[in-house]
Amino acid sequence: MRIKSVRIKNFRCLEDVRVDMEALTSFVGPNGAGKSTVLRALDWFFNGETRLADEDVYSGAANDRRISVEVNFTDLTVADREALGPTYAPPDSTIFTAWRIWDDGSDKMTARARSFPAFEEIRNAGAAKDKKALWDALISNGEVPGLPKWTNLGAADQAMTLWESDNSDRLEETESGVTHLFGFNGQNKLSGLFDYVLVTADLRASEESVEGKKTIIGRILERAINRDGANAAFEALAREVSEKQAAINEEHLGQQLKDLADALTAEVSAFAAGRGVRLHPRTPDVRPSPASISVAISDALSETSVDRQGHGFQRALLISSLKLLAARGAQDNDGSVICLAIEEPELFQHPTQARVFSKVLRDLSDDAEGGLQVMYATHSPYFVDPRFFDQVRRVTRRQHAPSEHPSVTVHFASIDAVAKRLDGSGVTDASLRSRWDQVCTKNLAEAFFAAAVVLVEGDTDKGILDGIAARKGQTALEVEGVTVAYSGGKQHLFTPHAILAELSIPTLVVFDNDKGCGSRQRADGKPENEAAATEANEIGTNRRLLAYLGETIVDNPEGQVSANVHVWADRLEDVIENEWGDWNKTRQSIVNSSRGAAGKNAATYALAAQECPVDPSGVLTEVIDAARALVTSIP
Repeated sequence: MRIKSVRIKNFRCLEDVRVDMEALTSFVGPNGAGKSTVLRALDWFFNGETRLADEDVYSGAANDRRISVEVNFTDLTVADREALGPTYAPPDSTIFTAWRIWDDGSDKMTARARSFPAFEEIRNAGAAKDKKALWDALISNGEVPGLPKWTNLGAADQAMTLWESDNSDRLEETESGVTHLFGFNGQNKLSGLFDYVLVTADLRASEESVEGKKTIIGRILERAINRDGANAAFEALAREVSEKQAAINEEHLGQQLKDLADALTAEVSAFAAGRGVRLHPRTPDVRPSPASISVAISDALSETSVDRQGHGFQRALLISSLKLLAARGAQDNDGSVICLAIEEPELFQHPTQARVFSKVLRDLSDDAEGGLQVMYATHSPYFVDPRFFDQVRRVTRRQHAPSEHPSVTVHFASIDAVAKRLDGSGVTDASLRSRWDQVCTKNLAEAFFAAAVVLVEGDTDKGILDGIAARKGQTALEVEGVTVAYSGGKQHLFTPHAILAELSIPTLVVFDNDKGCGSRQRADGKPENEAAATEANEIGTNRRLLAYLGETIVDNPEGQVSANVHVWADRLEDVIENEWGDWNKTRQSIVNSSRGAAGKNAATYALAAQECPVDPSGVLTEVIDAARALVTSIP
């Protein structure tokens, strides 16, 4: 089984958020937004290592100060259903829901189950005497035929479970308490079915390099090493040692103990006739301990401990351990699942290593037989693949007024939601779902991390705007949280905009109206029918874009159409030629000095826009101002 969704209430900065999970889920957002809080809430749910306190309750919680983490599982297997039992996973069920709740110091686990409502009232009662009173009331009113008299709590639990298994027609879907979920012997039923491993940003490999059930290395050893042969040999050695001990005792102590016992018997018989004393050597049970495994690092001709290595290598060791853990599990997978949750997987990684690690995590999560689910909180575009935009969860934190408590929201763009938004735009559903490396989404990775986005047609458009914003005395757009992304053509603006809109990222769409395209083709000697067809095609694209963006539909829009749409009159190059002629002189100078490339080159365009001695004006600066206004308008 795997996690389908989680709902977290009143946990630290999270008031009430729901997050749908994929095989791989990447959380993005600014520092302090709550990305890691989601991962740590799940760590508390599964592992419970952290003891919660009042300061862990959401600051704005008023009447209901309970912390609740709800986890919905899906894709239950036969083995999962057998382990959970029919109370929680009836035959053919594919889903399972459980909660962990902290309430004023009390900590309990509950789960959605099919059970008898009156029994759930007993299970949720406080003291044993309260449970017994409810039990006796059930017997007296005859509502539950065959219910035995109360003897003790354990017997009552077993009797209720047995009765429910024999009366499935009287069961209802309820929230069942801790007793059932953890079983009669207190063992967590989730253990062994689904394990959660959190790699925190401050985790050092030296802390995880000693064998133990709770360490990453320990979990690797559990799966990677077969101890059956060693254990059998240790058992044989224990028997051999025991036999040799007995022989040594008999040889060196046997006669002495016999003589001493006879002497004591003679003395004792004077006081208690017919009784004697026997002395036996007490041999300690010598059990050879299994070998514990330490981790050392070979470095050239020397061997050192893990904590003597740098942060980068320690992180690489943890990454390698996680990879091995997954790989070993896949070799002999018993159907259990491990969820790897990682804070900032890019830490201490060179760009090439970050790309490799990102690919490793994706490959492992894509392996249906590997028993691995992956989630991480990241600040790096290397760990976000725009082809899988539906795996991105954008976390934002807003404080709408100084007197209000901040609220966290998790945004995501499902394929269905994006397809619905694109309905009627001309973008086919098949192209959206094909997962190919489309040019329109190729440059969206950085945009997912932005506070606002300027979406343009091509990389030269991006170069011009980035260069203008980076001029001396200006604040670069990136500093203000604005990213300029390009789609690879006007006809490709629809899909990236729909994705950004579903992620609630404010976006300014900037494109050419291309009203002079036909005239240019005629000037180049193209036939009239081709020129007319090109004009009609551009007008059609303009109208489709305006309709999709919710603007007034015209053939050739121009200027600042709205706060979120700007259209260049014909082409950006023409606007620059008419309003900023010195830019081209600067560009040519840069090319002549071998600092730039001739023709349409994004880097050269950006450098010329940044270094031109004459400031731009008019619509060129209007677009920059409109881009900055996107950030200031965020509520």
